[in-house]
Amino acid sequence: MLWFGQPGPGGWNRKCLCPFPLPRCQHPQPSYGFPQVNEVVFSPGGSHCATCSEDGSVRVWALASMELVIQFQVLNQSCLCLAWSPRCCGRPEQQRLAAGYGDGSLRIFSVSRTAMELKMHPHPVALTTVTFSTDGQTVLSGDKDGLVAVSHSRTGMTFRVLSDHQGAPISAICVTRKETQGHLPPSLAAFCPWDGALLMYVGPGVDKEVIIYDLSQKQVVEKIPLPFCAMSLSLSPRTRLLAVGFAECMLRLVDCATGTAQDFVGHNNAVHLCRFTPSARLLFTAACNEILVWEISGC
Repeated sequence: MLWFGQPGPGGWNRKCLCPFPLPRCQHPQPSYGFPQVNEVVFSPGGSHCATCSEDGSVRVWALASMELVIQFQVLNQSCLCLAWSPRCCGRPEQQRLAAGYGDGSLRIFSVSRTAMELKMHPHPVALTTVTFSTDGQTVLSGDKDGLVAVSHSRTGMTFRVLSDHQGAPISAICVTRKETQGHLPPSLAAFCPWDGALLMYVGPGVDKEVIIYDLSQKQVVEKIPLPFCAMSLSLSPRTRLLAVGFAECMLRLVDCATGTAQDFVGHNNAVHLCRFTPSARLLFTAACNEILVWEISGC
């Protein structure tokens, strides 16, 4: 059981976070028969905490009342490690939990929607630790064989595996914010091939978006929201397609005619360059020292 206490007359008043018997599971248990609690993490604001245990459950508690408010359950698996997304990854209602399991799987749970957002399998063996990057966009996980996987928390793609500690269990992963020394995302602009009066612009600002400016009207006529700050931009010369590359190893293709968008992964580094061919049938993207060629259907 997990107890919380506060000073009281003559000592400490204690309150148990598990005031009811938990179901037995198939894993070895302490002598009193309750599943072992493996991790406790706290929300960035300090209003809630989350616990995980051998029975595969992840529980979220309100610290003010010590009441159970949310429970996620995975059957026939032990939940071994847990992490709460940082404050900077979004609004408070967008907070998420990353949970690692004995079969090597990693699940992302939405606290606000009380639902599993994503399941990935970055490890072949049991996870021992997990943490979010400081921006909440990346999940780092370690396993009992010493491998560290770096995965995208939105797409589930594992884009890097570190084996420097192979042979010894990973006990902890700590992250820190990178000092940017005032570096800002690039400012990018391009005229629309399908309408010479329109100019598309992306750059540093409060909102992550593509701004479409009409030169004849001398005003902004449309804004296209983006998930991250753009690193590269290209417009199709024959179709109303917009390609945007991001530092998060992701490429987004936007159909400006319908307003729909589709995301693609495949790079291991920031997509710093994207270019449509004159025929508009191919799209070249570059990240560090690699180039990917994408075929555009329907052109």
